[in-house]
Amino acid sequence: MRKLSLPAQSEIRVRVGNLVINSKLVIQELKKKSYMLSPSLARALYIKKRKRMKLRYDQRENIIHLGPTIGILSTFLPNRGEYDPLSMQAELIFLSNIGKTLVGQSYVFTPGSINWSNNTARGYVYKQVTPDRGVWIANVYPLPDVVYDRIPSRSSEARSLIRNTKNRLCQLPYLKYFNPSFLNKWKVYQLLINDPSLHPYIPETRVLTAENLKDLLAKYNLLFLKPANGSLGKGIIKVKRDEKGTLHYVTSGRRKIRSSADSVAELMKKTKVYRGNRAYIAQQGILLASYKGSPFDLRIVYQKNARGVWQISKSFVRVAARGSSVSNLASGGRVEKTKHILKYLYKKSAVVEEKNLQIKQLCQQVAETLEKASRANYGELGLDIGLDKNGSPWLIEVNSKPRKTTESEVSQVIVKNTFRRPLEYSAYLAGF
Repeated sequence: MRKLSLPAQSEIRVRVGNLVINSKLVIQELKKKSYMLSPSLARALYIKKRKRMKLRYDQRENIIHLGPTIGILSTFLPNRGEYDPLSMQAELIFLSNIGKTLVGQSYVFTPGSINWSNNTARGYVYKQVTPDRGVWIANVYPLPDVVYDRIPSRSSEARSLIRNTKNRLCQLPYLKYFNPSFLNKWKVYQLLINDPSLHPYIPETRVLTAENLKDLLAKYNLLFLKPANGSLGKGIIKVKRDEKGTLHYVTSGRRKIRSSADSVAELMKKTKVYRGNRAYIAQQGILLASYKGSPFDLRIVYQKNARGVWQISKSFVRVAARGSSVSNLASGGRVEKTKHILKYLYKKSAVVEEKNLQIKQLCQQVAETLEKASRANYGELGLDIGLDKNGSPWLIEVNSKPRKTTESEVSQVIVKNTFRRPLEYSAYLAGF
């Protein structure tokens, strides 16, 4: 009581997540600095047996807060027989297992599992039954202190049920929400380009129209046309202008289309079917440095830690497949260690150190600017950074829902940290 600066009173409100219960408060002089809950209070707050919870006193609200309670929001609970380490199922299982090792409670929930009338949700925690099989165990939990959004796709996010659920959750008095949505490439460019310090690192970008394409091709010999809401390197068209003004283009994906056009109008016409009705951007092409003849970029998983401070959790190089200019792993790229590639390119350790510092500073500036300009809270970002032929870093793309594999040839400790950090950041957001 003294430690928490809790004033003596006979009754107090107790909160777990977004559930608040009025309770009697009994204070006793004991040697052990501890607290106990009556069985009826524990039941009313849906606290599970033997679950360690931290305790804090909210002076402004005069509430005892137990937690943290973390909700991982998904659209569904995958439970396939085959275990794919790259799948959403693997991510959720890994998150659930790490959550069990931390103080507080975390659970996976879906929009359909919420009971709005009493501020609870049917939450799921993974339990391993045999070495190769497990089950999701359901229980009722209070709606959480913090929601970590793991909605897996843009199409899911666009559904009215998901949008309404998010809005209702964000209106709850004690709830914090991070990584609220996928990012649109054009909107991100508009937000970041307002920061003058980022100008040297961002390729010039326009909404794809015949007029904008003509302007950009007058400035640059190489352009990339990308779906504004695309991911995984899908739908990208590389356009190269030769000395005669002919536009050579190649599409990404398993079935590459290689062709050419004599004018912007012809290029727009010939790629219309491939682009479909999707909104596209046209982006200045950067002549990336290459590793053994193949261009590469760096994928950085940038996360906030238990103190709410941004840091690089994971960094690796994606080398494009032979003959391709797209380094995405979904398009045939392969993974290499960052330190191995930088050493290969720059030889001297002092130069490598300088490159790492430049990359780190760029990540920091992008993350801070994006949060401030969008007025949204992000706990993790996937940043694609390219190094040009001169060694200067360029921001190629920002992803607000970086997919994280549960297996790695590099380090299992790094894998665990990339899953642990969002939960530790959640605890920080909750006030613990």
